[in-house]
Amino acid sequence: MSHSPKNPPIVGILALCRIGFERECSSELERWFGERGADGYVKFEKLSGQVIWFGQSKQFPKTSELIFARQVIKLISKTPVYFDNKDRISPILSALEGQTYSAIYLDNPDTNDGNSMADLFHRLQKPLLSAAGKANILNRDAKQRAHLVFIDGTAAWLGVSEAGETLKWPMGIPRLKMLQDAPGRSTLKLAEAFAYFMDKEEQAEWLREGLTAVDLGASPGGWTYQLVKHGLQVIAVDNGTLNERLLDSGQVEHVKADGFVYRPPRPVHWLVCDLPEKPVRVTQLIADWLAAGDAQRAIFQLKMAVKDRLDELEYCREIIEETLKPSGKKIERLQFRHLYHDREEVTGFLVVK
Repeated sequence: MSHSPKNPPIVGILALCRIGFERECSSELERWFGERGADGYVKFEKLSGQVIWFGQSKQFPKTSELIFARQVIKLISKTPVYFDNKDRISPILSALEGQTYSAIYLDNPDTNDGNSMADLFHRLQKPLLSAAGKANILNRDAKQRAHLVFIDGTAAWLGVSEAGETLKWPMGIPRLKMLQDAPGRSTLKLAEAFAYFMDKEEQAEWLREGLTAVDLGASPGGWTYQLVKHGLQVIAVDNGTLNERLLDSGQVEHVKADGFVYRPPRPVHWLVCDLPEKPVRVTQLIADWLAAGDAQRAIFQLKMAVKDRLDELEYCREIIEETLKPSGKKIERLQFRHLYHDREEVTGFLVVK
């Protein structure tokens, strides 16, 4: 009677993040594992775009459970796989031998050096998958996928994941197209937020004709553009100018007012907010709107020009919970995420019932 191979033990995790946010990612991992009594330690280099936690734990985080990690991969070796320019495939197959995987992903940190390996990945992927198939390492029915996170052209960390543990986008980076008529690149932030926080069914229900929204801090109209594109009627609130094409759409009412003072004449389905203010003040504004029943859902930007971003976000979470508690509104979803198109800011998503 044949037995399926035993999965190799997990020795830690590798988290990919935006360069410059390694400290926040490290602190978040330490806090996550610490709350679960796991024994381990983190290591990272500044501006490397990655953080490694080595240790033993009964649980490991999914990428979606963290704020600053773009992708989380469980490591099965404390040392990388080493190879040379002449033969990369043989050492990789040796490292994978004895296991079966449904896929083999080639990943890299989002740095200049990491992204320079795109040509290498293009040349390596097909022959590697072909060789792995012949070696019976690839099996579509296998639960685990293998990840090779390349340090450079001579070494890669070896890890694994199962469906639902990582994001659907390679390296956690969505490839969104910038449309020519969009008024500014900020539109991609809201497009990514919709794709990250909601599945296709939820998007179909909540981003359609017949629904209404308010966009606070709308100028020049990047976020309003996304809402209009999905068929919503939008009140765009900003003392600044708004893109003329949006005004010509028949779906936008431009209100020149202070975003911290304005309230809609009747409740709307969505509140989106990109106001350049301190995180605590923006968070309180969002919480007040939803506690009063002025909106059901909110996506908002928090400008994280603070020393300890993780603690600030925890404080923002407390503000929302404490504000909504006496209102009788129930929090259905409350998430924060450092999206790919975010820079110094973090995006929040709040749904109440």
